Amino acid sequence: MTNIGPQPLFDHLDDVAPLVAGPRFGLVVDYDGTLSDFVPVSDEAVLHPAAAEALPSLVRQLSLVAVVSGRGGRNVAERMNIDGIIYVGNHGAEYISDGEYRVVDGAGEARDRIDAVLKHVIPVAEDEGLFWEDKGFSVTIHTRKARDLEKAERRLESALETAPEVNALDVFWGNLVLEIRGRTGLHKGHAVRALARDHSLESLIFIGDDTTDIDGMRAV
Repeated sequence: MTNIGPQPLFDHLDDVAPLVAGPRFGLVVDYDGTLSDFVPVSDEAVLHPAAAEALPSLVRQLSLVAVVSGRGGRNVAERMNIDGIIYVGNHGAEYISDGEYRVVDGAGEARDRIDAVLKHVIPVAEDEGLFWEDKGFSVTIHTRKARDLEKAERRLESALETAPEVNALDVFWGNLVLEIRGRTGLHKGHAVRALARDHSLESLIFIGDDTTDIDGMRAV
C-alpha cells in the first residue's frame, strides 16, 4: 500500500491525484467534525449535505468507502444511511457491512473495568453538567457544555486518579471529550489496516480531525 504519511490533504492534492486514479483505492473517513460539523451536542451532528451528495458516487467509483468513528457502529450507520459504505464503530470494535453487524473478538472484555471507573467519574460529570455516551465498548464524556471547562477537566482528572482499574484501560482526552475504553489494541489505526487488508487495497486516504484519528493517520 502506498504511504505518503499523515499530511494536510489539501496541501498535497498533486500527490493524492495518482492514488485516486489508481486501482484498488480506498477512502476512510471519520464522522464527527469531518463528515459533520463540530457541534455543541453530539446528537446534533448531522451528515453535511455536500458529503451526503458526494459519497454515493464515491461508493460506485472506489474499491472501498468506510467511515471509522468513535460512535457506536449502529449510531453512525443510522445517521448516514448510505448503502455500500462500511461503518466501523467504537474505534474499530464494531463493523457493519451490507447490513450485517459484527463485533471484533475481545472487544467487550474490559466492560467490568469501565463500569468500575464510571462509578468515580459519572458523579463528577453530573455535578458539572456534562453529557456522556455509553457506547457499550467505550464511554465518552463531553465537556463542551461545561459551566467551567477548566474546573470540570481538573475534577475529572482527580476522579480518574483514584478510580480502580483505570490503569488497565485506555483513557485519553480528545477535542472537548474524555474517552474511556478497554485496552484491547483496537483503535482507528487497527481498523484502517484491517480494511486495507480485507479489501486488498493498494492505496488509501484517511481523513480525520481529532486526536483519536491520529492512529488512523499513522496506519496509512
